[in-house]
Amino acid sequence: MLKGKELDALIEQRGVLKGLNSTLGITAITMTVFFILYAILLGKTASDQFLGIKSWIESTLGWYYVLVMFSTFVVCLYVMCSRVGKIRLGRDDERPEFSNFAWFSMLFGCGTGAGMLFFSMSEPMIHFASDWSGGNPFLSADIKAAVAVFFEAKQAALASGLMPGDEGFPVPDSRVAEAAAGGIKLTVFHWGTIAWAMYAIVGLSLAYFAFRKGLPLSMRSALYPLIGNRIYGPIGHTVDILTVFGTIFGIATTLGLGVEQIGSGLMSLGLIEEKSRMVTVVSILLISAIATLSATSGVARGIKLLSTFNTWVCLGILAYFLLVSDANYLIASSITALGDYLTDGVSMTLWTARTPDERIWQGGWTIFYWGWWIAWAGFVGMFIARISRGRTIREFILGVMVIPSIVALVWFGVIGSAGIYQSLYGADMGIYTAAVTNWDYAGTLYHSFEVLTPGIAATVAKVAALLVVIIFFVTSADSGTLVLGRLLAFGRRPPVQQRIIWGMMLGAVTLILLLLGGDQALKSLQAASIAGALPFTFVLIAMMIGLLKSLREDGESMIENEEHIRKMIENEVRDLS
Repeated sequence: MLKGKELDALIEQRGVLKGLNSTLGITAITMTVFFILYAILLGKTASDQFLGIKSWIESTLGWYYVLVMFSTFVVCLYVMCSRVGKIRLGRDDERPEFSNFAWFSMLFGCGTGAGMLFFSMSEPMIHFASDWSGGNPFLSADIKAAVAVFFEAKQAALASGLMPGDEGFPVPDSRVAEAAAGGIKLTVFHWGTIAWAMYAIVGLSLAYFAFRKGLPLSMRSALYPLIGNRIYGPIGHTVDILTVFGTIFGIATTLGLGVEQIGSGLMSLGLIEEKSRMVTVVSILLISAIATLSATSGVARGIKLLSTFNTWVCLGILAYFLLVSDANYLIASSITALGDYLTDGVSMTLWTARTPDERIWQGGWTIFYWGWWIAWAGFVGMFIARISRGRTIREFILGVMVIPSIVALVWFGVIGSAGIYQSLYGADMGIYTAAVTNWDYAGTLYHSFEVLTPGIAATVAKVAALLVVIIFFVTSADSGTLVLGRLLAFGRRPPVQQRIIWGMMLGAVTLILLLLGGDQALKSLQAASIAGALPFTFVLIAMMIGLLKSLREDGESMIENEEHIRKMIENEVRDLS
């Protein structure tokens, strides 16, 4: 294990690479610049190649992504419930740096916050009512047919002048209600415990080896039980470079979704007429500049304050939907989704597509999400580790897996159910049209404000949602520059210079992906996350093996210590008697 001065010798002290390991820095910058130039020079050809890689992974390796995600979930459960769960991530006398509320806020804001807003209403609606590529695979053909018949009948009734409550106006039956519950359940599945198990296992590995074992806060440290000091050589460099590769595309996917939703919000407020390339470029430049300024304030002052503020705004958005929609329906729908998920979660996790239509559906949804979570895990895991020093392993896993999953349940249960309720029982089909007919992921939420509360209330809600997206964008980019800098510097905090450089790099990659995708920007982002995740899966598997090996050794030491203490107590009792 290298000591501080030995690690300092591996870090550049001047020049462009100041604060980074030269090998890692040159490799990462070269890789990123090559991607940017390749995409610019080849244009449509590069876009087609990226989409081809995405299609190949979906059709060939979907099962592999499923098993990787399930494995992280199983390992997390095992570690949390085992004897080693009471080990503290740090010294035995250390306590958490952040309060629980601040910790949860940062988990939410820098984990999946931006994406949760993007898909908040559109995804439950699509899983409920869309028949794309066969539709929700967990609903029977009879239920899907009943949903299609209901909406055809409702549109015909509205066209004839009938209104909800009038005689002859269609009323949803039990099959339609089951489809609505299935839409919420599937959405919660994508954003719930399985996703956060991925973040938990990466974050735990980083925090455990850095704060407990004194190794660098870097991915390579998890391999120390397997290869020892060779983590500082070519093998360790490869691990960190693969992590950087996945992290760049994972962050770019999240930032890209944020830019799309910012454009939709500006359109909804009437500030722009349409989303154009100019709007995309300006949005990325401005928000990246704000994120770079935020990066100079440090994690405690910058991200903590923004994340806490954003949490309160999100709570306000949830309160809005509870007030303007049918609160009883939203609460009942959320509770039903919880029960359905607890009942079917394992089988849904292991479900793997077998037919061409199923592969297309799973690739467009579940494999995209699994790829995004895997690629995003290096970033989120590093950040979670950084803010979790002093917590026990059991507390860490429970907090990271359960609390954000409950947040996802409430978020999608309330907002998604509000869209479904309006589509089922309201007189305006606008939300259904935006989500199911037009697949307007980013715009559906803004459109719902107009449907539910036309006028000034809708404008206020739109501004609040737009503000949330911008802050999520800033916190993600801010944290991203910190994480990438640490990955290239053996876990050391990078200087401001490097955070500025990587802030520019992330903005450039995001911009390239969006411009390459054109009208199909989401597909371009999906391709980036799925492809970027594949190399990191090998790192992830090695991390789990190294973590389990080291924890097993600690567990054996705990047993020996407990046995020694037990014998001492027995001897004392014997002497006294």
